[in-house]
Amino acid sequence: MENMILKGDRRDSTGTRLSRLLRKDGKLPVVIYGHGEAPESISLLQREVVVALKRGSRTMEIDVAGKKTQYLIKSVQYDHLNETPIHLDLTRFDLTEKVQVRVGIELKGIPIGLSDGGVLDQLMADLEIECLVTNIPDTLHPLVTQLGIDDVLRVKDIELPEGVIALADPEDRVATVKVLAIHDEPEEVESDEEGDDAQLPERIGRQAKDEGEGEAKS
Repeated sequence: MENMILKGDRRDSTGTRLSRLLRKDGKLPVVIYGHGEAPESISLLQREVVVALKRGSRTMEIDVAGKKTQYLIKSVQYDHLNETPIHLDLTRFDLTEKVQVRVGIELKGIPIGLSDGGVLDQLMADLEIECLVTNIPDTLHPLVTQLGIDDVLRVKDIELPEGVIALADPEDRVATVKVLAIHDEPEEVESDEEGDDAQLPERIGRQAKDEGEGEAKS
Protein backbone atom coordinates (compact mmCIF):
# COMPACT_ATOMS: atom_id res chain seq x y z
CA MET A 1 0.00 0.00 0.00
CA GLU A 2 1.41 3.35 -1.05
CA ASN A 3 1.80 5.76 1.85
CA MET A 4 0.30 9.23 1.83
CA ILE A 5 2.58 12.22 2.15
CA LEU A 6 1.31 14.38 5.00
CA LYS A 7 2.21 18.05 5.39
CA GLY A 8 3.63 18.78 8.83
CA ASP A 9 4.40 22.00 10.68
CA ARG A 10 6.99 22.37 13.42
CA ARG A 11 5.79 23.27 16.91
CA ASP A 12 8.08 25.43 19.01
CA SER A 13 5.75 25.38 22.02
CA THR A 14 3.98 22.46 23.68
CA GLY A 15 1.50 21.94 26.50
CA THR A 16 -2.10 20.93 27.14
CA ARG A 17 -3.54 24.36 26.34
CA LEU A 18 -1.71 24.64 23.01
CA SER A 19 -2.68 21.08 22.09
CA ARG A 20 -6.34 21.96 22.65
CA LEU A 21 -6.00 25.01 20.43
CA LEU A 22 -4.41 22.89 17.71
CA ARG A 23 -7.24 20.36 17.82
CA LYS A 24 -9.78 23.17 17.74
CA ASP A 25 -8.09 24.34 14.55
CA GLY A 26 -8.36 20.87 12.98
CA LYS A 27 -4.77 19.89 13.66
CA LEU A 28 -3.23 17.03 15.61
CA PRO A 29 -0.23 17.37 17.99
CA VAL A 30 2.51 14.87 17.11
CA VAL A 31 5.79 13.93 18.81
CA ILE A 32 8.62 12.14 16.97
CA TYR A 33 11.05 9.97 18.96
CA GLY A 34 13.93 7.57 18.38
CA HIS A 35 17.46 6.97 17.12
CA GLY A 36 19.08 8.85 19.98
CA GLU A 37 17.82 12.20 18.74
CA ALA A 38 15.85 14.73 20.74
CA PRO A 39 12.06 14.46 20.49
CA GLU A 40 10.56 16.68 17.80
CA SER A 41 7.11 18.26 18.05
CA ILE A 42 5.05 18.86 14.92
CA SER A 43 1.40 19.11 13.94
CA LEU A 44 -0.55 17.37 11.18
CA LEU A 45 -3.98 17.93 9.71
CA GLN A 46 -6.31 15.71 11.71
CA ARG A 47 -8.40 14.69 8.70
CA GLU A 48 -5.30 13.44 6.85
CA VAL A 49 -4.23 11.39 9.86
CA VAL A 50 -7.72 9.85 10.09
CA VAL A 51 -7.56 8.84 6.42
CA ALA A 52 -4.10 7.30 6.85
CA LEU A 53 -5.19 5.31 9.90
CA LYS A 54 -8.34 4.04 8.18
CA ARG A 55 -6.17 2.81 5.32
CA GLY A 56 -4.24 0.70 7.82
CA SER A 57 -0.98 2.59 7.38
CA ARG A 58 1.87 1.46 9.62
CA THR A 59 4.16 4.29 8.55
CA MET A 60 3.69 7.92 7.59
CA GLU A 61 5.73 9.96 5.18
CA ILE A 62 5.76 13.55 6.39
CA ASP A 63 6.90 16.69 4.62
CA VAL A 64 8.21 19.34 7.03
CA ALA A 65 9.61 22.47 5.38
CA GLY A 66 10.27 20.58 2.16
CA LYS A 67 12.08 17.65 3.83
CA LYS A 68 10.26 14.33 3.45
CA THR A 69 10.87 11.62 6.06
CA GLN A 70 9.12 8.34 6.76
CA TYR A 71 8.21 7.42 10.34
CA LEU A 72 6.74 4.40 12.07
CA ILE A 73 3.46 4.93 13.92
CA LYS A 74 4.30 4.19 17.55
CA SER A 75 0.98 4.91 19.28
CA VAL A 76 -2.30 6.74 18.74
CA GLN A 77 -4.32 8.36 21.52
CA TYR A 78 -8.06 8.65 20.94
CA ASP A 79 -10.81 10.73 22.55
CA HIS A 80 -13.10 9.42 25.31
CA LEU A 81 -15.37 7.85 22.67
CA ASN A 82 -12.38 6.00 21.19
CA GLU A 83 -13.24 7.38 17.76
CA THR A 84 -11.18 10.49 17.00
CA PRO A 85 -7.36 10.63 17.30
CA ILE A 86 -6.19 13.44 19.59
CA HIS A 87 -2.45 12.72 19.79
CA LEU A 88 0.10 10.79 17.75
CA ASP A 89 3.55 9.40 18.59
CA LEU A 90 5.91 8.54 15.74
CA THR A 91 9.35 6.97 15.82
CA ARG A 92 12.33 7.28 13.50
CA PHE A 93 13.59 4.09 11.88
CA ASP A 94 16.12 2.67 9.47
CA LEU A 95 14.87 0.51 6.59
CA THR A 96 17.46 -2.13 7.53
CA GLU A 97 16.43 -2.47 11.18
CA LYS A 98 13.75 -4.69 12.65
CA VAL A 99 10.87 -3.23 14.63
CA GLN A 100 8.33 -4.69 17.03
CA VAL A 101 4.68 -3.93 16.35
CA ARG A 102 1.24 -5.37 17.09
CA VAL A 103 -0.80 -6.63 14.16
CA GLY A 104 -4.52 -7.34 14.24
CA ILE A 105 -5.90 -10.87 13.83
CA GLU A 106 -9.00 -11.49 11.69
CA LEU A 107 -10.09 -15.12 11.66
CA LYS A 108 -10.96 -16.54 8.25
CA GLY A 109 -13.43 -19.31 7.45
CA ILE A 110 -16.25 -21.14 9.22
CA PRO A 111 -15.13 -23.86 11.68
CA ILE A 112 -16.56 -27.35 11.08
CA GLY A 113 -17.43 -27.45 14.78
CA LEU A 114 -20.20 -24.90 14.29
CA SER A 115 -22.31 -27.52 12.52
CA ASP A 116 -22.10 -29.62 15.70
CA GLY A 117 -23.44 -26.84 17.88
CA GLY A 118 -20.14 -25.19 18.69
CA VAL A 119 -19.35 -21.50 18.97
CA LEU A 120 -16.16 -19.84 17.74
CA ASP A 121 -14.40 -17.93 20.51
CA GLN A 122 -11.55 -15.58 19.51
CA LEU A 123 -9.19 -15.26 22.46
CA MET A 124 -6.49 -13.05 20.90
CA ALA A 125 -7.29 -9.84 19.00
CA ASP A 126 -3.75 -8.99 17.90
CA LEU A 127 -0.25 -10.42 17.87
CA GLU A 128 3.11 -8.79 18.61
CA ILE A 129 5.61 -9.46 15.84
CA GLU A 130 9.14 -8.48 14.83
CA CYS A 131 10.20 -7.74 11.26
CA LEU A 132 11.56 -5.11 8.92
CA VAL A 133 9.35 -2.06 8.53
CA THR A 134 8.89 -2.93 4.87
CA ASN A 135 7.54 -6.39 5.82
CA ILE A 136 4.87 -5.36 8.35
CA PRO A 137 1.61 -7.11 7.37
CA ASP A 138 -1.61 -5.10 7.53
CA THR A 139 -3.55 -7.91 9.25
CA LEU A 140 -3.13 -11.61 9.94
CA HIS A 141 -5.86 -13.93 8.56
CA PRO A 142 -5.43 -17.42 10.06
CA LEU A 143 -7.83 -20.13 8.80
CA VAL A 144 -10.17 -21.69 11.35
CA THR A 145 -12.20 -23.97 9.04
CA GLN A 146 -10.42 -27.03 10.46
CA LEU A 147 -11.49 -26.39 14.06
CA GLY A 148 -13.92 -28.88 15.57
CA ILE A 149 -15.44 -28.92 19.05
CA ASP A 150 -12.74 -28.21 21.67
CA ASP A 151 -10.07 -27.71 19.00
CA VAL A 152 -7.65 -24.80 19.55
CA LEU A 153 -5.77 -22.51 17.17
CA ARG A 154 -2.45 -21.50 18.74
CA VAL A 155 0.14 -18.87 17.86
CA LYS A 156 2.40 -21.57 16.39
CA ASP A 157 -0.39 -22.51 13.96
CA ILE A 158 -0.49 -19.06 12.30
CA GLU A 159 1.33 -18.87 8.98
CA LEU A 160 3.41 -15.69 9.02
CA PRO A 161 4.91 -13.89 6.01
CA GLU A 162 8.58 -14.48 5.31
CA GLY A 163 10.82 -12.53 7.67
CA VAL A 164 8.07 -12.04 10.27
CA ILE A 165 8.54 -13.55 13.74
CA ALA A 166 5.84 -13.89 16.42
CA LEU A 167 6.96 -12.68 19.85
CA ALA A 168 4.15 -14.33 21.82
CA ASP A 169 4.41 -17.80 23.37
CA PRO A 170 3.88 -20.37 20.57
CA GLU A 171 1.39 -22.21 22.81
CA ASP A 172 -0.79 -19.14 23.48
CA ARG A 173 -4.36 -19.74 22.34
CA VAL A 174 -5.71 -17.58 19.54
CA ALA A 175 -9.15 -19.14 19.07
CA THR A 176 -11.19 -22.19 20.01
CA VAL A 177 -14.54 -23.80 19.27
CA LYS A 178 -16.58 -24.66 22.34
CA VAL A 179 -20.08 -25.72 23.29
CA LEU A 180 -22.01 -23.30 25.45
CA ALA A 181 -22.86 -24.78 28.84
CA ILE A 182 -26.56 -25.49 29.45
CA HIS A 183 -27.66 -25.05 33.05
CA ASP A 184 -30.54 -27.23 34.28
CA GLU A 185 -33.34 -25.52 36.16
CA PRO A 186 -33.18 -26.33 39.90
CA GLU A 187 -35.88 -28.72 41.07
CA GLU A 188 -38.55 -27.27 43.33
CA VAL A 189 -38.82 -28.91 46.74
CA GLU A 190 -42.37 -29.40 47.94
CA SER A 191 -42.92 -28.14 51.45
CA ASP A 192 -45.22 -29.52 54.15
CA GLU A 193 -48.17 -27.13 54.38
CA GLU A 194 -48.63 -27.80 58.09
CA GLY A 195 -45.01 -27.77 59.07
CA ASP A 196 -43.08 -25.26 56.95
CA ASP A 197 -41.25 -23.98 59.99
CA ALA A 198 -40.47 -27.48 61.16
CA GLN A 199 -38.55 -28.16 57.97
CA LEU A 200 -36.02 -25.40 58.73
CA PRO A 201 -32.67 -26.61 60.07
CA GLU A 202 -32.13 -26.08 63.77
CA ARG A 203 -29.93 -23.08 64.50
CA ILE A 204 -27.81 -22.45 67.53
CA GLY A 205 -29.42 -19.86 69.76
CA ARG A 206 -32.85 -20.26 68.17
CA GLN A 207 -35.48 -20.03 70.91
CA ALA A 208 -38.85 -21.73 70.78
CA LYS A 209 -41.89 -19.45 70.95
CA ASP A 210 -43.37 -21.31 73.95
CA GLU A 211 -40.24 -20.86 76.01
CA GLY A 212 -40.12 -17.15 75.28
CA GLU A 213 -43.76 -16.70 76.26
CA GLY A 214 -43.28 -18.66 79.52
CA GLU A 215 -40.42 -16.46 80.61
CA ALA A 216 -42.42 -13.35 79.95
CA LYS A 217 -45.27 -14.55 82.22
CA SER A 218 -43.01 -15.50 85.12
